Amino acid sequence: MKKQMLKGLALGLFVAMTSASLHAQTADTTNQQTENVTEEAGYGIGAALANIFYIPAKVTYAGLGLLTGGLGYVFSAGNADVANNIIYPSIRGNYVVTPSHLKGTEPIYFVGAPPPESGPRVDAAPAASSTTR
Repeated sequence: MKKQMLKGLALGLFVAMTSASLHAQTADTTNQQTENVTEEAGYGIGAALANIFYIPAKVTYAGLGLLTGGLGYVFSAGNADVANNIIYPSIRGNYVVTPSHLKGTEPIYFVGAPPPESGPRVDAAPAASSTTR
């Protein structure tokens, strides 16, 4: 019985000594971690509330851009450049606001980038040379 009590006491002291040094290392950062968690939660809640308004607005904008781009294609007699210049900016960009957008570490784009430039467009045949021999 005495051996078991000494083993238990030794094990308890070992656990207490090792956990005390771990607690001493993290005791100073506990308050700081609580502040960080609270701040992150605030940004998360803010992003969720912003998305209530942002997502429907962005989806509506993209849908209207698709519709307008289609009409531009039809009214320009099938000119794809007209449609692409309308559609690309409307469907690109961010559809969701994240906490990093609210913090300012990442930019948010409601209107996306224009379509990529294609090679030089040749509309007419090259002019004939006017030199005679």
